[in-house]
Amino acid sequence: MTSQETEIPLPFQELLRPHLPYAGAGPLGAGEDLAALGLDSMAVVQLLSDVEAEFGVELPDEILDEATFATVGSLWAAVSALVGSGADAA
Repeated sequence: MTSQETEIPLPFQELLRPHLPYAGAGPLGAGEDLAALGLDSMAVVQLLSDVEAEFGVELPDEILDEATFATVGSLWAAVSALVGSGADAA
């Protein structure tokens, strides 16, 4: 399944939506461009904080790049990999 076909979980969509001023009311698709939905550099900082608090993970510096924040699906792939790997465990 590619990131274009990945279903984005509703809790993640609900976390993202306040940071995306141009997102419509419907479901967020994996291929949707985050910048086109209004995610700017200031919103990224707040989104990082919200993701880390909600999912109990810390996003490592090496994944904080344009590719990770390109689409809803690319961001979910990064977050879900950390959640699934238990990367937050001490």
